[in-house]
Formats: sequence, C-alpha cells, structure tokens
Amino acid sequence: MEIREGGVREVSVDIDVTFNRKDVWSKPVLCTLAAIAALSCCTLSAQTIKIWDKVAPTGRHKRSELTAYIPAKEKNTGISVIVCPGGSYHHLALRGEGHKVAKFLQGEGIAAFVLRYRVGMYGNRHPAMIQDLQRAIALVKEMCSGHSLAPDKVGVMGFSAGGHLAGVAATYFNANFMAPLGLAPSASLRPAFVAMIYPVVTMQQEGLVHKRSRRNLLGRRNRTGEVERYLSLELHAHPDMPPVFLLHCKDDKTVDYRNSLRYYEALTEKNVPCTLLLYHHSGHGFGIDPKGEAAGWRYEFVSWTKRQLGIEN
Repeated sequence: MEIREGGVREVSVDIDVTFNRKDVWSKPVLCTLAAIAALSCCTLSAQTIKIWDKVAPTGRHKRSELTAYIPAKEKNTGISVIVCPGGSYHHLALRGEGHKVAKFLQGEGIAAFVLRYRVGMYGNRHPAMIQDLQRAIALVKEMCSGHSLAPDKVGVMGFSAGGHLAGVAATYFNANFMAPLGLAPSASLRPAFVAMIYPVVTMQQEGLVHKRSRRNLLGRRNRTGEVERYLSLELHAHPDMPPVFLLHCKDDKTVDYRNSLRYYEALTEKNVPCTLLLYHHSGHGFGIDPKGEAAGWRYEFVSWTKRQLGIEN
C-alpha cells in the first residue's frame, strides 16, 4: 500500500482509489451542570445522559441522549468523537452504527459518544436533528477537562443519514439552530474533524438524492426548493470547514456513491482537507466491521484522525 499526500493511493486489493487533499450552546450554566456531572462520572462502562434535561420544554426532546465510552487512562489520546448512527432520518441503527463503533474507538484510545438524536418516526423534522448534535458538541466540549480530553479535538462521525448530519455540523457551525430554545453560543461549535461513512450528501440532485432520508428530514410542509438547496452539502462547501474523511462503495444500492464523489470534488475546490476512500465492493450499512475489501477502513480512520490532529501513531 502506498499513500502519497496530494495524490492518489493505489491499493493491491480491489479498491478503486483514495484521494487526499490537503460558539458552544448553553443556557445559563445551571442548565447544563446536571448533564456535565453525569458525564464526569463515566468510567470504562458506558454512561448515558439526557442532553436536554432541564433545558428543552417539550416531550420530544426526552429521547435525545448521549452514551459515553471513555478510554482507559493509559490509552487516552485526548480525542473525542460524537457518533451519529444512520437510519434514513427515520430510525437509528444504534447497535451496528453506534455502540459497536464506540467500543472500537474506545479501544483505540478515542472517547466516543453515541448520539441518539430525534428522527422522523416520532414526527421530528429539521432542525431537530442538528439541534441535538450541536447540543451534544457543546456538552462534550464542556466536560473534556474532567477526562483529560481536549476540547479542540472533538469530532463527529456519521453513517448514511447520520453522515449528512455530521456534514451539516461541519458546514453550518456558526448557525444558531438552538436560538428558538433560548440558547446562545459561548464557544465554537466547529468540529475538529468529521467522518462521513457512506453518507447522504445531496437533498436536491434527482438520481443521487436518497429520497427516504429527504422525506424524513423535511416532511412535506418543510420541503421547499430553498430548504433542499440549503441542506445539499455539495453546494455549500467553504474554506473554514474542518477536515473531512469520506468513505463509500461503488456497489452501494442504498445511497449512490456519487454523493461522496461530488462532495469530495466540492471540498477540494474550496481547499478543504479531505480524504475519500472509494471501494468497489462492500455495499451499505456495514458499520464498523464490514466484510471484504472495506474491512480496514476503521484503522484508516484512526490513523487519518491522528495525522489531522498532529498526534503520533
């Protein structure tokens, strides 16, 4: 295997190519103390907290939660990842694209926080999902010091529709999605990096758009050309975005691989550091442990993340 920065990586197996290029929300502090205290009690066992406890006014927020997997002290890299499972914005694949992912990352010395965000099957629509993710970013950054984690090394990983959500966070980190809840930014919500695994990217390009994700994200009342364009990530890449790790398979029959290819092209045009792993085979929905040629992607991600953050492997 040969890797050349700024060029193409050729791999001996049947992989296509790899391309390489080179405001935290809070109400008054009392509203977040309970959540931070709960995270501060985390050990190697998973700890779950309600991210909107004593903050959000409606019952729909009650399902939103973070489950924290903190690595052993001797393995801790200081890196944190918020994991957003997929499920077409309708449901969440919490086991295969959430908790299994988090356990792997924990073993690699990376703190992982599985986000159970609001989805369409319970009547939720945009911006509920990005509100939950921004709230999670805020909480994780606030509790970093209690676990020797670095607040400037908090990233987001998402799968399928969760990959789209991660991309929204990377694109619109300056937007005040939680203003309707009376929350105001006190530090940056920009992730240090994002990983988008077989992601939904466009909400507008017919032939590429994943229609079920679009339907669950926007519903019928919210679906306008303006909103579709706003949430079509390939149209809004900008130079201030964090580094992006993309992975897709050409035989993906759920989300067309050209979502990632078009996004890679858009990011490259704006000089956003990005890497695309593009495989011929492995399909969709395999999570952290695919069979076949994509099997090593998780280690690729760990190495890539450490390089982006200046941490020696």
